[in-house]
Amino acid sequence: MLIRAAVQENTPYSGGVFNLDLQFPSEYPFKAPKVRFLTRVYHPNVKSQSGEICADVINEVPIKQILEQPDMDNPLEPEIAKQMHENKADFEKTAEEWTKQYAS
Repeated sequence: MLIRAAVQENTPYSGGVFNLDLQFPSEYPFKAPKVRFLTRVYHPNVKSQSGEICADVINEVPIKQILEQPDMDNPLEPEIAKQMHENKADFEKTAEEWTKQYAS
């Protein structure tokens, strides 16, 4: 299943439209679907190359909220999480650049 997500204006992802792929296991709804971004996104909870989203995050929050409120306890990209924590302005600049390049 292919879905699209648009994001609030007050995030570095605003203005972007993100395509995601959902794969529902036969055990659904008892087992969470596998979700990955098809659109590249610079985010601590999303693998930059594969688009994979942390399974713990998927089970606890809506997909749109992943972009709007990153879960710093479950980073899949530790360097991006570190940058977000230590230099939020640089993180937001890079995330905005990726959004313009890949999600417009």
